[in-house]
Amino acid sequence: MIRGSIPYMEKPLNILSVDDEFRVAHALAFALSNPARKLTLAFSADEALAKVNNHSEPFDLIILDHKMPQVSGIEFVQRLREVQFGGKIIVLSAHLTGENRRAYTELKVDTMLTKPFDVHELRDLVDSLALA
Repeated sequence: MIRGSIPYMEKPLNILSVDDEFRVAHALAFALSNPARKLTLAFSADEALAKVNNHSEPFDLIILDHKMPQVSGIEFVQRLREVQFGGKIIVLSAHLTGENRRAYTELKVDTMLTKPFDVHELRDLVDSLALA
């Protein structure tokens, strides 16, 4: 795929971004904005789970931070699995230990990116997951 190209999709990729840091969440929204992607923001795991459970259209992809207050990314993914979330999951974090990576792998997370990450790499990854 050519960098910056947008895969053809009949409807926009429905993405939920979960990050408790306001600036990071909005930077992701800016980085991923284009007509092929519809992005919804959540600033806590509880808010995100409510959106997963109550959203009119299912999310195709959830991008989440590992380190959040009250609920870790691992706990959040465990809850997603309990509610049978069938979309793709990307974990972004500067705090991934070997133990955390193993836990995410066991939970069948699609990929993990270390912060800081390359915006182009994230876009390419999102687009490739959309085609998978």
